[in-house]
Amino acid sequence: MDYRFERKFFVSFAGYTALKARLLNGLNPDIHASQDGMYKIRSLYFDNYMSSALLEKLSGVDLREKYRIRFYDMDDSFIRLEVKQKNGEMIRKLTAPLDRGQVERILDGDISFLYDSEHDLLKRFFAKCRTELFKPAVIVDYDREAYIYNDVRITFDHNVHTSNYNCNLFDPDVPTIPVLPPDRVILEVKYNERLPDFINKLLQPISSSISAISKYELCRQFQ
Repeated sequence: MDYRFERKFFVSFAGYTALKARLLNGLNPDIHASQDGMYKIRSLYFDNYMSSALLEKLSGVDLREKYRIRFYDMDDSFIRLEVKQKNGEMIRKLTAPLDRGQVERILDGDISFLYDSEHDLLKRFFAKCRTELFKPAVIVDYDREAYIYNDVRITFDHNVHTSNYNCNLFDPDVPTIPVLPPDRVILEVKYNERLPDFINKLLQPISSSISAISKYELCRQFQ
């Protein structure tokens, strides 16, 4: 996958409501969402023994990456290992499939099967675990609402929670705590080369408040 532009913003609930009304005039809701227009994302992030992924984000390093295991709506039939790579304002995501049994083996410290995988990303993850002592760092939960226009994807992330020190990925009742005020929503805008003019106009009221937001960083601060 090629790199894409990514812009992030904090918006109030009132700002979210107003922007959503404007987006519905030109963008389509994500077809994978439930009836309320949202789907739940749970990610388990990994970091090395020095917490390099966190420290690089805090230091503003331009070239960095984060590894995570992610699934949706607590459905363990579709699980992915992902690495999100960032280069300034550009991002890309590489993925490889995992099943629940494989994830449970990883969480138990058994990563030997990754070495013989046909997926390069799983082999890279194996090397990271062996050479940098990667281990589970934090669970990040949130509800996502997404709108699409061609290659443009606009998302609102609500109810961002963290499990603090509990990394029991498949426990639907794992205790979590909120990391943002209840009226705060994270807006993300992703696109390939150029944002269409009409979308730029829709975003004008909030475009001056772009932020270097990382849900991983927000959640690690509660540890």
